[in-house]
Amino acid sequence: MKALVSSLLAAVGVPAFFAWRNRRRLPILMYHGLVERPLVPACWHQLEVAAFRRQIAWVAAHHRVLPLEEALARLADGTLPERSLAVTFDDGYRSNLVLGLPILEEFRVPATVFLVTDLVGTGDVPWADRLYLALARTKASSATSAALALAEAPLSSDADRARAYETAVRAAKALPRVAKDAALARLFADLGQDGSFDPGDFRMLSWDDVAALSRSGLVTVASHTRTHQILSRCTDAEVRAEVGPAHEELSRRVGRAPRVMAYPVGRRIDYDARAIAAVAEAGIPFALTTVEGLAGPGSAPLELPRLGIGHDLAYSRFRLLVTGALAALRGSR
Repeated sequence: MKALVSSLLAAVGVPAFFAWRNRRRLPILMYHGLVERPLVPACWHQLEVAAFRRQIAWVAAHHRVLPLEEALARLADGTLPERSLAVTFDDGYRSNLVLGLPILEEFRVPATVFLVTDLVGTGDVPWADRLYLALARTKASSATSAALALAEAPLSSDADRARAYETAVRAAKALPRVAKDAALARLFADLGQDGSFDPGDFRMLSWDDVAALSRSGLVTVASHTRTHQILSRCTDAEVRAEVGPAHEELSRRVGRAPRVMAYPVGRRIDYDARAIAAVAEAGIPFALTTVEGLAGPGSAPLELPRLGIGHDLAYSRFRLLVTGALAALRGSR
């Protein structure tokens, strides 16, 4: 039903109207990984490459896509061109290079990739991806973890595994870092997935890959912290260790200090005043959240909104989201 309504709204010109109304605001698109085919069980942040290509073709035709740092600087000083847009990728998946870069080059669309610096080139993945892989690959028929809200959760079907993942990752995000790590380690052991593993579609970029992205002239990189921990769940010392050193490492590696970073997970409950202070202390003038919205002149520079793009977003609904129509229609209810 949502897809049908979105298609009807697109057909009568609703995205075009809201694109005009919001022409002085900045949509910042947030992608993660790309895949040739949808993953089974479903994984929201791994988008089929054909859908990505269609979306990038549309934004290239209807928006002025700027490098992120330029767009943010011009938003701040009041010189942002009308209908500007910026593209970002979180986490630093190798698919950004292998599948994403050819499409960015085809349409001459710049992008920023946010790297988890301690994971670059290691073969490891962010903890939430490790959780997905453990539940997707286990031979166990059920999963139990009181800390992760799993009470003999069935794993007999792909839909069961997807539900178990959504439940467990939601619970894990609410735990302090130490408790989360301990709960995940116990679950991995119970599922027989605590040893070495192949990251598959979740493989991270290497530093050579990062250099290849930089050589393209279209892609810049910036920090997504050292290990992708939820900063509001960390101690004061852990917050400082996640933010400043990641920025310094990346600056050294790429030969320039990025002027933006992205908070891991990035909801309002996932970063706090300590995280904002750590970003400011690192000398980074802009920071991105995952709070949905279009950035405008009144947006706090260290709490900028974005638009998350997942595998379940229909093309017609994508256009409503990017133009700000979807938020307006939700608010009118």
